[in-house]
Amino acid sequence: MTTRGTAAAVEPLDGFPHARIVFQPIVDLRSWAVVGFEALARFDDGGSPPSYLAHAEELGVREELELLLIAQAVAITPELPEGMSVTVNASGATVLREELAAVVAPVTRRWGVEITEGETEADLAAVRERVTALGGGLLVDDAGAVCADETRIARLRPDVVKIDRGLFWQPAGDRDARARLDSLLAAAREAGAGVLVEGVADAEHVERAIALGFDYGQGYHLGMPTPVDQIGELLSDLHRSIGVDAPGL
Repeated sequence: MTTRGTAAAVEPLDGFPHARIVFQPIVDLRSWAVVGFEALARFDDGGSPPSYLAHAEELGVREELELLLIAQAVAITPELPEGMSVTVNASGATVLREELAAVVAPVTRRWGVEITEGETEADLAAVRERVTALGGGLLVDDAGAVCADETRIARLRPDVVKIDRGLFWQPAGDRDARARLDSLLAAAREAGAGVLVEGVADAEHVERAIALGFDYGQGYHLGMPTPVDQIGELLSDLHRSIGVDAPGL
C-alpha cells in the first residue's frame, strides 16, 4: 500500500478502479446538530462498494482494499470541519491487521470503525481491544441484518449500534419488526452503546426515530454522501432546509 499524503495519491489495488471518498453526515437527534461523518467509497466505474469488497474477498485481498480505502479517507479528514468525528468501515480481520495503526495514526479528531455486517472469523473481543488501543470508537454496522445481532452487540460492547435501514423502514404497525427493534435497542443499552438509525429519508422518519429512542440519525434527509470540498455548502443547505446546526454555522 502506497500513500503520498493526499487522497489522489493513494494508488488503487491492481484489478480495481480508483475510488473517491465521500462523507455522509451523522446527526444528533436530540441537539439537532451534525456531529460527525461516515466516510464512504465511490468507485470511478460506478460499481457498488459491496460488490467490489466481495470480489476482493474472493481474491483474498479484501483487507488490503479496506486498508487502502481507509488510508484515502484519513488523508482528507483534515479538510472536514473542526469538532466533527469521522468513521470508516472495516471487517474484523482488517481491524486486527498490524498496518492499521500506521494508517489511522494521522487522525487528530474523534474517529471510529464501523464493523461491517456479515460473518467474521476475527475474535470479537480482540477487535474491541484493538480499536480501544488505537484510540478509536467501535460501531456495529447494519444491526438487524444477518449476523449483526444481539450476540454480536454483547460480545463487542460497541460505542454505537447502527440499526439497519431495512428494519427501520418496516411499517410502524409491523409487530415483528417492532419487537426486533426493541430487542436490538435493549441490547445496545445493556452494552452502554448509543444507537444510530440509518435510512432517515424524511421528516416522518425523524419523528419516528426520536419516538423510538434513537440517539443519532443518518440518511438522505439528513445529508447526502458528499465530497469533502462541498461539505461546507452541504451543511449550510441543511441548516436552511431543515434547521440542522453544525459548528461554524
